[in-house]
Amino acid sequence: MLTVDSERGSEIMGNLRKKSKLLDSRMISGVIFRLALLALGVQVTVFARSSVGLHGPQIPLRAPSIGIGIRQDQNLAKPHDQPPVINEAEFIALPVDHFGHGSPSSETFQNRFWVNATYWKEGGPVFLFDSGEQDAEPLVPYYLQEFHGLSAVMRLAKRYNGLAILWEHRFYGKSLPFPVNENTTVEQWQFLNTEQALEDIVFFANSFPGQKVKAAPFSNASTVPPSSPPPPPPPPLQKFPVHPSTTPWIMLGGSYPGIRSALMRIRNPDTIFASWASSAPVQAQVDMSSYYKAAERSLTRNCSADWVAVTRHVDDTLKGGNETDIVNMKFDLLKARLSGPGGNTTGAAGLTLQIAKDTSNVDAASILMDPLDFYQYYGFKASLLPFCNILETQNGTSAAFESGLVAQFGVDTAFKSFLTAIAEIDYDSIPGNADDPVQDRSWMWQYCSEYGYYQRGDSNNPLSIETSFLSLELFQEQCNQTFGKGLPASPQVQNVNKYGGWNMNPSNVMFSNGEFDPWRTMGLASIESNSPKRTPSPIIPACNKPLSESSSASTFFGITYDNMVHVSDMRVLLVPDDNHSDFKTVGFYSPVSQEPFFTGLGLFQLALDEWLPCFGK
Repeated sequence: MLTVDSERGSEIMGNLRKKSKLLDSRMISGVIFRLALLALGVQVTVFARSSVGLHGPQIPLRAPSIGIGIRQDQNLAKPHDQPPVINEAEFIALPVDHFGHGSPSSETFQNRFWVNATYWKEGGPVFLFDSGEQDAEPLVPYYLQEFHGLSAVMRLAKRYNGLAILWEHRFYGKSLPFPVNENTTVEQWQFLNTEQALEDIVFFANSFPGQKVKAAPFSNASTVPPSSPPPPPPPPLQKFPVHPSTTPWIMLGGSYPGIRSALMRIRNPDTIFASWASSAPVQAQVDMSSYYKAAERSLTRNCSADWVAVTRHVDDTLKGGNETDIVNMKFDLLKARLSGPGGNTTGAAGLTLQIAKDTSNVDAASILMDPLDFYQYYGFKASLLPFCNILETQNGTSAAFESGLVAQFGVDTAFKSFLTAIAEIDYDSIPGNADDPVQDRSWMWQYCSEYGYYQRGDSNNPLSIETSFLSLELFQEQCNQTFGKGLPASPQVQNVNKYGGWNMNPSNVMFSNGEFDPWRTMGLASIESNSPKRTPSPIIPACNKPLSESSSASTFFGITYDNMVHVSDMRVLLVPDDNHSDFKTVGFYSPVSQEPFFTGLGLFQLALDEWLPCFGK
């Protein structure tokens, strides 16, 4: 048996624990996932999947481009070449408890927001961009200052002489009613829920005046010494007469903020006049085994067939009774994760059969899902095609087969090539973004208590590329271990779905989705078997009227972008930068294509041209 000194063994175990954490249900897939793709030295080919049935449309067979193409259009606003001066953050005192459910009504906390009034003229609308479940500060340069690109909130503010606001969600960033850590109590967590967070927006909007507040004039020139300083300016909120009773408030957001944008229009139409909900999974559901179905649909036919077969092979082996086969398979999986390109196994030098034996089934089997870590924002072409190329050509040593390796040589050959592809891409060597423990813990409370979205593996799905060891019970166990007594026995999804879920039919809301976005499966454009299978329509509804008056409408106002993934339209990157290299991103944004931004923005502007004239009528 291989041996290793205790210090090296501890290091190996630490690395394995770090890499084998369960993929949680956060809309940004845990922390922002990281990876640097191997530059393939040989041009290789995979076969496009069929355009029939669940397999989705044919995928163009072009090598992925890591860089972002710059649109050469002289009519576009020139993006900033240097990071602009970041707006000063402002704060508003919000009630910890808007409803008197447990906290004293006088207890408040400071909630952070930013304002850009560059284009604002009195009478112009408010465009509120919701940052959702993240620290909002890193978003300021890209969304309010348009660093290296353009943003929907600022383009709209410019077009309509509007006021742009970036809003930070309670329990994230600096907007903390209580410190967020392992000592946060369930009694404190109860104030992080859908209703409290939505009511924050109502309170904030109603804090603005309906008419301009002027600085107090000198009461009497004869009684005020000439040397007296001028009166103080009005408080920050008082500078803008944009109360929702006199000014249309328009809310924008992607992912969870997209949910909030839709719910606010339904819940508080007197506050939010219109919304743009991008990639919004409005159907809260405990069982979200559909998450990886979107990724599978985007795969080429041969890669899908082999991935499905290898996943089932690993699950079946680990569930079997042959201890030798189980340990050897775990060892091979761990070795692939720890190894590097070119057959470099230095990283796995301390790996032992005992370490493999001590590794849980779910941690070992989840290694097959490493290539999916960054799929949510980068999609098939940019993130999975290089992996599939290595898999299907056995690392460039043979031609690809349209039917896949399993059909030609059997599952053992496919499994071996799968492990080689994991090692060659070398996920484990990329440091990636620093984790945000506040963000992680706060969002975990939200999905454990209300939203669910447990991305389990479905053994009954014949096309599953996710291990069945990721079970509903395992997700719930993690929630219970993290928060303990006081957490609901199961996520209270009815708190969200009471607004309609898949069947919501709001007025003045545009819904946009990516064709292969994993979160589309919980959105209005879902094609899952248990969904109503509604379809988007670009027909702009009349102001304050849904596209269809029927509560079971088969269509909704919006658009689904071909081949796109998660939140590809809230901004556009025109100049590549380090924050969007190596499969990183800022906020909830897919930088793989520029077209969805211009398409979505154009359609929403046409809608606002139709809706805004009826405000107040």
